Amino acid sequence: MHRTVTGSGAPESAAVPGPRSQHRTAGPVAAEPTEPPEGRLARWWGRGTATADRAITWVEGQDPASRKGATIGWFRRYQAADGQLFALLLTAYTFVTLLPVMLVVSGYLDRDPGTLADRMVRRLGLTGATAELVRSVLSGATANKLGSTLIAVGSCVLFGLGIGRVLQIAHARSWRIDLGKPRLTDQARYLSVLFALLALLLLYMLQTKLLGGQPAWIGWMLVPVWLLAVLAFFTWAPRMLLHNEVSARDVFPGAAFTVLGLVGLRILSHYLLVNWLVWYGRYYGGLGVIMALFFWILLAASILVVAAALSPALAERRDLREGTSARGSS
Repeated sequence: MHRTVTGSGAPESAAVPGPRSQHRTAGPVAAEPTEPPEGRLARWWGRGTATADRAITWVEGQDPASRKGATIGWFRRYQAADGQLFALLLTAYTFVTLLPVMLVVSGYLDRDPGTLADRMVRRLGLTGATAELVRSVLSGATANKLGSTLIAVGSCVLFGLGIGRVLQIAHARSWRIDLGKPRLTDQARYLSVLFALLALLLLYMLQTKLLGGQPAWIGWMLVPVWLLAVLAFFTWAPRMLLHNEVSARDVFPGAAFTVLGLVGLRILSHYLLVNWLVWYGRYYGGLGVIMALFFWILLAASILVVAAALSPALAERRDLREGTSARGSS
């Protein structure tokens, strides 16, 4: 007798669907939601802001008595003193004051008006069109001695005192010293800076004239003397311009940095200045030579302004360390 199984009594295997039935009954897979571009930008902005905040916190937390803190203080003083602006002003005053004097003195020391240009061409190893452009620019000023002399004297009278004034403001802002408005004694300080620079320039050009054709070792023997002279000038000038409110010990690091920077710039001139003269001369002709010389003087002026910010940062670090040592010993 057969029994018919119905309802819940059906075998369990009959109720389990096979793989094909599973594939047929499976619904569509939902795609993962994509982040809109605005969300990614906001996330990136948040990460960048957080990183910047951590960097600012790290900078603010540096001890001025540490090396890192002194370096940060150096940059802050340079920025607060408008270093780039005063470097440009110092370049302009130097370009219109000392450069004409150098050309005039060269014209009187050498009978050939092209001697200064030839010396520069040989020292830098210039050739071709660039050498001819340098000769045309520098020789033209020394050919007319009377006119160039009058222009050089007028430039010194009108703009010469500006060199000392710019140096005074740059150092005063870096040291955070309020000197007030310039007085008559300040004009005398500016004049003494100008005379000292002119004396150094005249001595250097006279030495170049006298050592022409002499053994090279004589010039190398005089290099330490010039380094000491430049070091003495940049130790004396800032202190004198700041009314002796800082000591020679305070300004000496900046003077040493200036000497090292100028020596490095002199060495670099064989590579960088030559390329500048070639590039600017190729596209701008004689004007390009003037532009290259201007930018080269700007590099030297930047070294002076950066050095002005270095001395007070190191002096602050030294005072803090000496104060900590004194409290520790007591």
